[in-house]
This record gives sequence, structure tokens and C-alpha cells, in this order.
Amino acid sequence: MELMEAIKKVKLSSKEKFDASIEVHINLDLDSKKMEQPVRFSLTLPHGTGKTKKVAVLASKKVAGADLELKESDIELIQKGQIKPKIDFDTLVTEPAFMPKLAKVAKILGPAGVMPNPKTGTVSDDPEKAVSEIKKGRLDVKTEKDLQNKPPKAAPEWVKSIFIATSMGQSVVVDHTDL
Repeated sequence: MELMEAIKKVKLSSKEKFDASIEVHINLDLDSKKMEQPVRFSLTLPHGTGKTKKVAVLASKKVAGADLELKESDIELIQKGQIKPKIDFDTLVTEPAFMPKLAKVAKILGPAGVMPNPKTGTVSDDPEKAVSEIKKGRLDVKTEKDLQNKPPKAAPEWVKSIFIATSMGQSVVVDHTDL
């Protein structure tokens, strides 16, 4: 069914007693083991994600929009468990100069999914811009159907199927031939 029709159907068939998220699942004809076929990028949704993220910043200057301003001495507090990832902050943004200092808490930040990474835009020379994008609802996508981001070695018909569903609801197949 058409995309807009599928979204309406998924919303109407949602039986959850909470405000459920809508998920998009795209099945691509890619071999994830081949290094020439990775798809990875970030995008900022025009109306956000509907969720707010607490952003911590470790930078050489004060950053507007940050929920938690960290100093170098706070790295020890993370190590001691007095500042906790996913409780005190959801995302950590830093400047490249601070990455070697964060190495000693990588075993704490990594498993929590908040270790800064240049690929996700959380290591930046412009932390204010990074914080602004995260607050606006930036998402990191690893697979995607948009042809402008298609890997060069992918098959011509590389989108196999697209499904949308609410968090706990039934999925609906989307006709992707016109997308």
C-alpha cells in the first residue's frame, strides 16, 4: 500500500495504551560482510523524534544547549560511577582534543552506547553545532533506501521490502516502487 495510507493504517490499528513509536524496517539486498557496501549517515528529522535527549559536553568552552557541562575532572567521576551514562546524560559530545582523556572511561561509555565517535558526529570541532543537531532530533542511520546514499557496489534493485509498524503493533508492507 502507499506510504501515507500505510502510516494511517498503522496509527489506527495501534492498540497500545501509551504513545507508541512508529518504526520503519527496510530490507536491503546488501551483503553486510562486504566492506564496499556499507550505508551509514546521519539525518535530522524536520519535526524531531518526539523525545528529548540529555546531552553532556566535554569541551574547552561553554556550549549553548548542553544539559551537562563536563570538565576534565569529571572523567574521574564517571570512572567512580558518580556521573552515570544513560542516567545523567544520553549523549556525550566532545572535541577531538579530549578523546585521549576519555580513553580511560571507554569501557564505561562504550557499552552504554555513549562513547563519542566522529562517525556519529559526537566528536566535533564545533560542539555547539553537534549539540544543536542532537537536540533537534538527529538520527544515525546504518541502512537506508534513498538512492543518493546508495553504496556504489549495491545491486540495481537493492530495496527488497519496506515495513512500518508501531512498537508493539502489526506491520504493514509499503509499496516502495514509487519511492
